Amino acid sequence: MDIESKKFLGQPKNFVSIFNALLFDGQLVLKPEYLKDENSELVMNVSSKHVDIIKRYEDGTYLDLFVIESQSYVDPSMAVRVMEYESVARMRYIRQCFKQHVPMHTRLPMILTVVLYVGESKWNAAKRLSELEIIHPGFEDMFNEFKLNLIEVYTNHKYSTGEEATQEFFDL
Repeated sequence: MDIESKKFLGQPKNFVSIFNALLFDGQLVLKPEYLKDENSELVMNVSSKHVDIIKRYEDGTYLDLFVIESQSYVDPSMAVRVMEYESVARMRYIRQCFKQHVPMHTRLPMILTVVLYVGESKWNAAKRLSELEIIHPGFEDMFNEFKLNLIEVYTNHKYSTGEEATQEFFDL
């Protein structure tokens, strides 16, 4: 992600508008005042990768992590990469908060990643883990699916962001 895009999308109102567009059709459900910056070097201990923008969302009821990962080319392994980012983030949270073990009935924060695809060609790679892996007959019910949350910026699909500046970014 280039510096200007990262600055723009890192602004709380623009950041939440991406998630409001994907999850709530642009309705202002997530509020920018509940966002806090989080370390984007989230997965450096396990992977040489880092996520582009990550924010902690705390509204008094929920604690969540929201991630935007910008992608300029189609990466066939993107679903696996995002799954890795989220798994490492969960393990990091457990190690930081609980040191030895997670108490029974503890609920972890939700981690939700959006891949913001800005490439010019249509995304033609897997959007689900099941599209990458061979799942043998009889194992379907045991398979743990993972879905990629993908926004293709330069497509005919119109997203409603609920935020004028972010809408202009999408409509370029």
